[in-house]
Amino acid sequence: SIENENLIIKCGFFTYKPIAIKSIKKITRTKSIISSPAPSFDRLEIAYGKFDSIIISPKDKAAFTRDLVNLNPNIINNVRE
Repeated sequence: SIENENLIIKCGFFTYKPIAIKSIKKITRTKSIISSPAPSFDRLEIAYGKFDSIIISPKDKAAFTRDLVNLNPNIINNVRE
Protein backbone atom coordinates (compact mmCIF):
# COMPACT_ATOMS: atom_id res chain seq x y z
CA SER A 1 0.00 0.00 0.00
CA ILE A 2 1.00 3.64 -0.41
CA GLU A 3 0.87 5.82 2.71
CA ASN A 4 2.34 9.32 3.10
CA GLU A 5 4.73 8.98 0.13
CA ASN A 6 6.00 5.63 1.43
CA LEU A 7 5.52 2.13 0.08
CA ILE A 8 4.32 -0.17 2.88
CA ILE A 9 4.92 -3.88 2.24
CA LYS A 10 3.06 -6.52 4.24
CA CYS A 11 2.97 -10.28 3.81
CA GLY A 12 0.80 -12.15 6.28
CA PHE A 13 1.90 -11.11 9.75
CA PHE A 14 5.18 -9.60 8.52
CA THR A 15 5.61 -5.88 7.87
CA TYR A 16 8.73 -4.58 6.16
CA LYS A 17 10.51 -1.27 6.61
CA PRO A 18 8.68 1.49 4.66
CA ILE A 19 10.32 2.50 1.38
CA ALA A 20 10.30 6.17 0.42
CA ILE A 21 8.71 6.35 -3.04
CA LYS A 22 11.16 9.12 -3.97
CA SER A 23 14.02 6.62 -3.40
CA ILE A 24 12.64 4.06 -5.90
CA LYS A 25 14.78 3.92 -9.04
CA LYS A 26 13.41 1.04 -11.11
CA ILE A 27 10.58 -1.51 -11.28
CA THR A 28 11.14 -4.69 -13.29
CA ARG A 29 9.29 -7.99 -13.75
CA THR A 30 11.15 -11.00 -12.39
CA LYS A 31 10.60 -14.71 -11.95
CA SER A 32 13.44 -15.01 -9.47
CA ILE A 33 13.11 -17.77 -6.88
CA ILE A 34 14.88 -15.67 -4.23
CA SER A 35 13.00 -15.70 -0.95
CA SER A 36 10.82 -12.63 -0.68
CA PRO A 37 7.44 -11.36 0.55
CA ALA A 38 5.97 -12.28 -2.86
CA PRO A 39 3.71 -15.36 -2.72
CA SER A 40 3.80 -16.04 -6.48
CA PHE A 41 6.49 -16.42 -9.15
CA ASP A 42 5.08 -13.55 -11.25
CA ARG A 43 6.84 -10.83 -9.30
CA LEU A 44 8.14 -7.29 -9.46
CA GLU A 45 11.59 -6.26 -8.31
CA ILE A 46 11.80 -2.76 -6.90
CA ALA A 47 15.26 -1.18 -6.83
CA TYR A 48 15.57 1.67 -4.35
CA GLY A 49 18.13 3.54 -2.33
CA LYS A 50 21.77 3.05 -3.23
CA PHE A 51 21.91 -0.76 -3.64
CA ASP A 52 18.65 -2.07 -2.13
CA SER A 53 15.91 -4.09 -3.79
CA ILE A 54 12.86 -6.09 -2.79
CA ILE A 55 10.71 -8.55 -4.73
CA ILE A 56 6.94 -8.28 -4.31
CA SER A 57 3.77 -9.49 -5.99
CA PRO A 58 0.98 -6.88 -5.92
CA LYS A 59 -2.52 -7.95 -7.01
CA ASP A 60 -2.76 -5.44 -9.88
CA LYS A 61 0.78 -4.91 -11.15
CA ALA A 62 -0.17 -2.39 -13.87
CA ALA A 63 -2.12 -0.12 -11.50
CA PHE A 64 0.56 -0.49 -8.82
CA THR A 65 3.37 0.63 -11.12
CA ARG A 66 1.23 3.43 -12.59
CA ASP A 67 0.52 4.79 -9.10
CA LEU A 68 4.20 4.73 -8.13
CA VAL A 69 5.30 6.42 -11.37
CA ASN A 70 2.62 9.10 -10.87
CA LEU A 71 4.17 9.86 -7.46
CA ASN A 72 7.77 9.61 -8.71
CA PRO A 73 8.14 10.21 -12.47
CA ASN A 74 11.89 9.41 -12.21
CA ILE A 75 11.15 5.70 -11.72
CA ILE A 76 12.24 3.54 -14.66
CA ASN A 77 9.19 1.38 -15.30
CA ASN A 78 10.11 -1.85 -17.11
CA VAL A 79 6.70 -3.43 -16.49
CA ARG A 80 4.61 -3.73 -19.63
CA GLU A 81 0.83 -3.89 -19.30
